[in-house]
Amino acid sequence: MVSPLAPASSSSSSSQLPETVVIGVLALQGAFIEHIHYLQRLRPSSHILQPIAVRSPQELAACHALIIPGGESTVIASVAGRTPGLLEALQDFVRDPTKPVWGTCAGMILMAEQNGIGGGKIIKGKERQQGWGGIEGLKVWRNLYGTQLESFEAPLIIPGLSDPSRPFNAIFIRAPAIYSLPTSSSSSTSSSSHVESLSGPTGLPTPDPSRPASPSSSRPSGFSSPPLEVLAALPPELCPPPPPATQSWATPTPRISARSWSEKEGRW
Repeated sequence: MVSPLAPASSSSSSSQLPETVVIGVLALQGAFIEHIHYLQRLRPSSHILQPIAVRSPQELAACHALIIPGGESTVIASVAGRTPGLLEALQDFVRDPTKPVWGTCAGMILMAEQNGIGGGKIIKGKERQQGWGGIEGLKVWRNLYGTQLESFEAPLIIPGLSDPSRPFNAIFIRAPAIYSLPTSSSSSTSSSSHVESLSGPTGLPTPDPSRPASPSSSRPSGFSSPPLEVLAALPPELCPPPPPATQSWATPTPRISARSWSEKEGRW
């Protein structure tokens, strides 16, 4: 998930960047090392990329862009809150329209407008936590398809591998899912659009039949639909259906899970 740039700066942002672009990776918890290693492998022709680990406001201030890695969103938020000045600096950074921000998995949850209603942890008897608000109107489910205990592995046949006849052991964690996105970079929560839900045996995006499609609500402004290539598909019995359209998006209740399937097959 990328924090949208201001319209005025998006067309000329490349020419305005310095020769060396400092990309920070929030290194409080999660897969920050992997993100740094991938950035180190990139060799763009127009700029020099300098990835740095960010653990303080001073390190964040040196960055032109930021990546918030996957991990545990509650842990990342907690560590940031205990580091003097870091949480406030992060909130200012992700809300700055001139600063590109990429959130992976847990990072996407933290970029939500509300990290509670918008996909953060909901604790009975406690107030819902606010997200960092990097993308106004973004709402996400946290662990849509169950708890982390319901993660599972499944063998997939992937034609693009060197030995396509050999099943690839894919690991599926209980990932978050986007519920809604802003209709434009200046939209508010009230004008956010419902995102196409995942359903069917392949888990591909399909329109929600309870919500008529329209040019203004089917996809946020400025988003294009690239060609979609299906590399592999889960067996139908492993694909959780989307939650009912009438259900509160803050508390999804999956109707199928890896745990129930495994018990049925005698594999749990």
